[in-house]
Amino acid sequence: DRFYISSAVCSPSRYSALTGRYACRGLKQQRKCPPGGTINIGWEAGIYGEDGTLPQILQSGGYFTGAVGKWMQGLGGKVKNPPAEATGREPEVAALLKSNYGKVLKSVRNCGFDFAASIYLQNTGVPKGKRSTKKSWLPKVLRQHNQDWVTAGALEFLNQASQREQPFFLYMPTSLTHGPSPLASLRADPKIAASGYLDKAPNVQPSRKDVMDRINQAGLPHRMAGVTWLDDGVGAVFKKLKEMGVTNNTLVILASDNGKRGKFTCYDSGARMPCIMSWPGVIGPGSVCRELTSNIDFAPTFYELAGIKAPTGVVVDGTSLVPLLTGEGTYTRSHLFLEITYERAIVNGGNFKYIATRYPEKIQRLVDAGQKHSHWGLPMDDKVHHTYNAEKQYPGYFDGDQLYDLTKDPGEQHNLARDPAHADMLKKLQAQLATVSQRLPHRFGEFRK
Repeated sequence: DRFYISSAVCSPSRYSALTGRYACRGLKQQRKCPPGGTINIGWEAGIYGEDGTLPQILQSGGYFTGAVGKWMQGLGGKVKNPPAEATGREPEVAALLKSNYGKVLKSVRNCGFDFAASIYLQNTGVPKGKRSTKKSWLPKVLRQHNQDWVTAGALEFLNQASQREQPFFLYMPTSLTHGPSPLASLRADPKIAASGYLDKAPNVQPSRKDVMDRINQAGLPHRMAGVTWLDDGVGAVFKKLKEMGVTNNTLVILASDNGKRGKFTCYDSGARMPCIMSWPGVIGPGSVCRELTSNIDFAPTFYELAGIKAPTGVVVDGTSLVPLLTGEGTYTRSHLFLEITYERAIVNGGNFKYIATRYPEKIQRLVDAGQKHSHWGLPMDDKVHHTYNAEKQYPGYFDGDQLYDLTKDPGEQHNLARDPAHADMLKKLQAQLATVSQRLPHRFGEFRK
């Protein structure tokens, strides 16, 4: 229940989970912001073109690796955007969608996955507001979720895995419950997929009608239908593992990549996420872990369990969670590091958090002159300043230094950075931030010059 993602937005969060590294180390981030300068961490992240990633290392260690679901980790070459108003059934559009989808599958396989199916290149919808005119890789009619299709891909991978004499690793990032509306997708044609129209609708989990029937019977709001639909897909995977007889030899992790309310910030609502692990016979039912953990810990955990070492020269920032899972050995962690936009944060074992915002000199001069900027470095009068309303939800948003006691103030509403009673705690967390910053490739205020 103290699980954090190191960067609170989709692509860099997934990058860290698939490498065990902080997003600032990613090649795509470094192409945008070369090492030695400052870095504004945004969506630019992906494992495509990188070496020493989780799937590559597991693959080289004898694992059968597979990916299904939402990708967002880079593409070799380019896809062509179809006409937005196309039906998807026109021969030329259907051929284009098939060609695009083939490029996507090839890109996923080039990243260390033996198997790739039911892949969404990116979000199924398009941004709202000022960016809503952005072209999409899918016609409007096909911009729908299809959890049944994703589940079918996962089950096909497991079918193939059951025929092999080797361990397996499945990465299943679903498109649910991100926008567009899962409810609208539940009502859409079940043959809609990112590859175009399927010949027939998948029949691998409870029907869409059954989802809505259960929601109605339970008296739940219809917005919960997407969660139920997703849960049915997870249930189908668990059922398959049981049929294969490998339940007791399989670690299953369900974790979120970022929160909606505090997205693109280091606040808990964006960075502290659900994480549930199942490993019958090893993890006790109903047990709760209260240690600090992070998505950068997945890769080193898997390496240790698989008896594989990361190659020499491959950076792994995370810590193995095996002692927490097995109850054997020692797990020691005094703090966690978080990074997004021009924000950095330290969360300590005592439940205090320090958040620092440090802009490049040019922006800082404007801030010092009284012009408010988002932590993206954009003026607040810019309609695309990307705060996700954080400035309205957190009173300390515009403070360069923020300190919170998460035990007494879990909503992070009372900034203690100027409170003399907490001066020692502030200095301690600032020192920890400086120590972490020295190991990273970019400058960050006085912490890494």
